[in-house]
Amino acid sequence: MKFGIISDIHEDLVSLKSAIHQLEKEGCNEIICTGDIIGFSIPAFAYYDTRNANECIKIVQTNCKYAVAGNHDLYPVKRIPKFNAGFNYPANWFELEYEERKKWAGEEVWLNEENELNPLLSLKSRTYLKSLKEYQVIQNNDFNIFLSHYLYPDLSGSHQQYFEAFGPVKPHLDYMKSNKALIGFSGHKHIEGFFKAETGLEKEFVFGTYEIQKKLQWIVGPCIANGKTNNGFMTFDLSQMYLKVIPLNSPPRKLGSVFV
Repeated sequence: MKFGIISDIHEDLVSLKSAIHQLEKEGCNEIICTGDIIGFSIPAFAYYDTRNANECIKIVQTNCKYAVAGNHDLYPVKRIPKFNAGFNYPANWFELEYEERKKWAGEEVWLNEENELNPLLSLKSRTYLKSLKEYQVIQNNDFNIFLSHYLYPDLSGSHQQYFEAFGPVKPHLDYMKSNKALIGFSGHKHIEGFFKAETGLEKEFVFGTYEIQKKLQWIVGPCIANGKTNNGFMTFDLSQMYLKVIPLNSPPRKLGSVFV
């Protein structure tokens, strides 16, 4: 079994089509999407003329057997994240005026309308985004695989708190274990290459091919979106335990800070 893994598409239709084509050439049996299908931020991305939220959602729905929701997927369809990292969302959160939500949010959670354009979603796209879970577990005979956009207790990445040193990953590894998963895949951070965290061991790696050991670990992959950082995707050969992190060769653009 070989999985293709994509994340953080952010409405970049051109890059998504390229990635799907290359994953087909790689011989992937199933494709995984770890969230943020939509969410176009002008400071972060420059493909304004080719962005297409509905087409990207359609491609993911058609090609990805497994997909989870990122923060940008939840917000436009007015979904309050179940895994909220301790932020007390009021039940009427999306009914509040912007200024009231801004005051309530403080520096804790994202208010997406501050940074991104309206994705102009169709009813079909909204229905699909509403159906996405905040995490999924792929059942295997050997070991399970845990999928989320970010790490527990902020599985959708809706909280503004970033773990820049990736230190506090133990709760996420523990949550993976509680779901009988050995390896977890996420996105959200727009890594150039990939990041791997084990208990007491955390490291970033460049694009390339790596052997993955059968032990508890969390892997964060690159983004599909062509923005500030070099973009790419991953393949994971379950039988051979090889992870291949492949660049899309889209030149990084010198823009503002990436809003993820």
